[in-house]
Amino acid sequence: MTDDALRSANTAPTPSRLLRLVLGPLALLGMGSIWGLGFALAKLAGENGAHPIGLVLWETIGSGALLLIVCTMLGRYPRRQWRYLRYYLINGLLGFAIPGPLLFWIAPHLPVGVLTLMIPMAPLLTYVLILLMRTERFDVWRACGVLLGFVGVGLIVLPKESLPEPGLIGWVLLGLGASCFYALQNLYIALRSPPDADVLTQTTGMLILGGLTAIPFAAAFDGFLWPVFPMTVVVKAAAAMLLINAAMMLIFVWVVRAIGPVFASQTANVIVLAGVFWGWIFFDEILSPWVWGAICAMAVGVALVTLRPAVPVKK
Repeated sequence: MTDDALRSANTAPTPSRLLRLVLGPLALLGMGSIWGLGFALAKLAGENGAHPIGLVLWETIGSGALLLIVCTMLGRYPRRQWRYLRYYLINGLLGFAIPGPLLFWIAPHLPVGVLTLMIPMAPLLTYVLILLMRTERFDVWRACGVLLGFVGVGLIVLPKESLPEPGLIGWVLLGLGASCFYALQNLYIALRSPPDADVLTQTTGMLILGGLTAIPFAAAFDGFLWPVFPMTVVVKAAAAMLLINAAMMLIFVWVVRAIGPVFASQTANVIVLAGVFWGWIFFDEILSPWVWGAICAMAVGVALVTLRPAVPVKK
């Protein structure tokens, strides 16, 4: 989630010096590093025959069930009125049920570091949608951030030496489709988030309802991933992804509440760097200088878009 996505659902707190300078950066580093590991695990599972929809079910319904336990412990539950259920459902579709299979489908074909670049593209595309809807005034620095994001994409898909194989460009473009759905989710949250929305309960609701919408497709394409013992590589990877998603969501919620959504949105850049590291550890991936240039361009672009204050259009 980005600053634009969370602004309407959360008021920015005034964090203490300890939070800003010590606990917050440590949480950001931990979240990004472990979430980046999740992308490496998705590639590992895909290379061993896991169905993308099966992985989505584990990461949505499984993670949502764990978060529901936390909600029960805190005495906070997702609302069950129709307006909330519709909100959870649309969020689940845009943020998990549709882009999830796309990312898990392309994961075996791309380096992990390139795969993770689909995450920072989401806030950049969100700002493009905001401008098209004319809900914010044009800001030259934020526009430059979007431009740098597309420069980063160009550095990946245009040079012949950027990717391990020229034929991988199609997979990159398909991954950008997932980024578009994340951007639509961000915009939907910003525009439709109920005034009393709670990040933890709404995340729990959208994970569960989003996962439930994927069940018919799993049945149609024989995409169920059943737990077996002794656990296979695929089941181990899926179980780890489930735990990572649930745990990191909890930390993300804490960072948003304690420090603010703008700070939390910078997790995207850490995820990319972590993806590069885990890709090297698991798959001995060495990225080309072109991809490193793309990473730098997107990191600066995300900073420009998320750190600049939004100025609403006067009506």
